[in-house]
Amino acid sequence: MPRHEKGRKLAVSKKDTDRLRQMLTKVLDYAAPSLKVLAKQAGITWFAIRQYRRGQRTPPPAVIRRLAAVLHARGGKLRTLAAQLREKL
Repeated sequence: MPRHEKGRKLAVSKKDTDRLRQMLTKVLDYAAPSLKVLAKQAGITWFAIRQYRRGQRTPPPAVIRRLAAVLHARGGKLRTLAAQLREKL
């Protein structure tokens, strides 16, 4: 059960607990996307992003811009999800 700031337990319904778990799963999945997900969103191959990650290949400027745009958008969405999660408490 969630605890109040002073350590007191708060009554939380089963339905609320299930919603909280579902939301937390969504937020955590979004916070740590796989390279395959990032590659797809940026329009590049998994093989290419894996090589960039390993430092074996340098992406062209257009790919860097697309990756930056995807990561920037994910940051905004993650802030929104985090705020929604905070509201559940």
